[in-house]
Amino acid sequence: MVDAAAGTAALREKTPPGWAVLVSAGIIIASLYWASPVLIPIALSVLLTFLLSPIVDGLQKLRLPRVPAVILVVLLAVALIGSFGWMTVRQVVSFANELPQYRGNIVEKIADLKRFGKGGPIGKVQQTVEEVKKQIDKEDGGKTTPRPPAPQPAAPPWSLPLGAASAIELLGSAGLVVILVIFMLVDRVELRNRLIRLFGFGRMNITTKALEEVARRISRYLIMQSVINGSYGIAVGLSLYFVGLPYALMWGLFAGFLRFIPYAGVWIGLVLPSALAWAIFPGWLWPLVVVGLFLVLEFTVAMILEPLLYGHSAGISQVALLIAIAFWALIWGPVGMIMATPMTVCLVVLGKYIPQLNFLVVLMSDEPVMRTETTYYQRLLASDYDEAVEIVENYLENEHAPEQVYDQILLPALYQAKFDYRRGKLTQEDELFLRQATDDIVQEIDVEHLNGKNGHGGDAEESRNVRTVIFNKADVWACPAQDENDALALRMLQRLLEAEHCALHIEPRPGALNLERIEAEKKPVLICIGSVAPGGIARARHLAKKLRARATKARILVGRWGLTNEFNEIEEQRKLLLAAGADQVVTTLMEARKAILDFCESPDKSVAGPRNRDAKQNAAKT
Repeated sequence: MVDAAAGTAALREKTPPGWAVLVSAGIIIASLYWASPVLIPIALSVLLTFLLSPIVDGLQKLRLPRVPAVILVVLLAVALIGSFGWMTVRQVVSFANELPQYRGNIVEKIADLKRFGKGGPIGKVQQTVEEVKKQIDKEDGGKTTPRPPAPQPAAPPWSLPLGAASAIELLGSAGLVVILVIFMLVDRVELRNRLIRLFGFGRMNITTKALEEVARRISRYLIMQSVINGSYGIAVGLSLYFVGLPYALMWGLFAGFLRFIPYAGVWIGLVLPSALAWAIFPGWLWPLVVVGLFLVLEFTVAMILEPLLYGHSAGISQVALLIAIAFWALIWGPVGMIMATPMTVCLVVLGKYIPQLNFLVVLMSDEPVMRTETTYYQRLLASDYDEAVEIVENYLENEHAPEQVYDQILLPALYQAKFDYRRGKLTQEDELFLRQATDDIVQEIDVEHLNGKNGHGGDAEESRNVRTVIFNKADVWACPAQDENDALALRMLQRLLEAEHCALHIEPRPGALNLERIEAEKKPVLICIGSVAPGGIARARHLAKKLRARATKARILVGRWGLTNEFNEIEEQRKLLLAAGADQVVTTLMEARKAILDFCESPDKSVAGPRNRDAKQNAAKT
């Protein structure tokens, strides 16, 4: 206890206060915003390094030295990006020059919209706005005093035009990115070693795993996204070409590039081609066809191609990704929207390996934060029976057998309910509701499904009769050790045995068993004591000892369900129950079913073989 208290105190001393965390976060965010001219090229360089690194490694495997491989890959990437940029600029300029010739069609479409809006809601809104404007002008006397324009300072003679300055800044950033990518690819191993040294050799294992996972996940995401978005852009360009939309190549390039922006990029890429189709095509059919093509292609890529190639996910939840997109767009603008997914992947991986950042995994990862049995128990705590049933049904639909539902969802929930009730965290009404809801769900699980899982079809009547005859050679009784939870667990076991056409007789009262009736039986008898942890071990031992003294010829099976193996809890209680007279102790319903079926098929043999001689002697002494 002293060591635990000292450890807790030390942990509190190491944990920074809340205000320090908030101040640190504010400083980091402010630095990301104000240093964006420097950080954005660095981030893009790292992103391109992750994208091109597998290609460089592939060339190295073909016996090409690393430096020539890096230069070749970077030159090809720059040539590809430059070609796309040059073609896009040419098509944009040509489109701007030809746009005035579509003026007549645009005027006609606007007239159609006005005619539609006069009698509809748009016309009513416009009329209301005009009336309000007239009323304001009337109250002001219809006079407005024009404000003289503010004097503009004269530009110094040495200054560059705004467009030229922006172009020079863009070219400088692009050159910096290319140079950084070359050096990062050449010195990748050295940079990795420096990061490991920075975090310390004592954390080499964690740092290595984190770096490898970041590189693997981001490279895989970027490569797959490049393949998918490139295919999407080609499909868009070809589709628009066959539709007859001008500059189809440019719109395909835009659509493929903008799709790197999760969620929003698809719709941004849809706007301009749709507007162009609206402007140049007479009528409304072809603009709607263009919109339909985008929707069909996006549905095909999102629902078929992405799951086929990389599972539709980068390991981030959709809500977290949307928030990340908004955050990085605010900090770094459009580039931030493209960088949102890789940056969020890095944060999730860091949270996986750094305990202080584990909250990032909980908030951002797409992995379930609660196990199925925990979610089921939580919904019953909220008195939400319908969703609890839905959880069980979904579990069954994911190719889980009903017997797995008992052992992996229902029994753990009963254990947790007893644990919380004993600690005063649950009222008696809450515990009763949870037990009754679980009992109802047990009744809803289809026994015929159990038969199907165990290989008994509808044409197996003869086999069913044979097994029933075999099981009639023995008798199986069950008794709850302490309370209704034990009885409920035995009813689950009863339904499992019903699927095998084996009858289980359950005594209705906990701790009470009709020994006179059992002793009068001529058949071999197996008695199953049901006990759900926590608690109840003393009652189970007492009942096993009592049965061993009275029913000397019976086989005693104790089901001690819900135990955890922490501190060797299972083995310790198993020894206690065996010493009290039990022949076998099981911890799952599946084990109990197997033990009972083995006994019924071979009633002359022991359930678990001859019991330990020391256990018998201990039982006699007690």
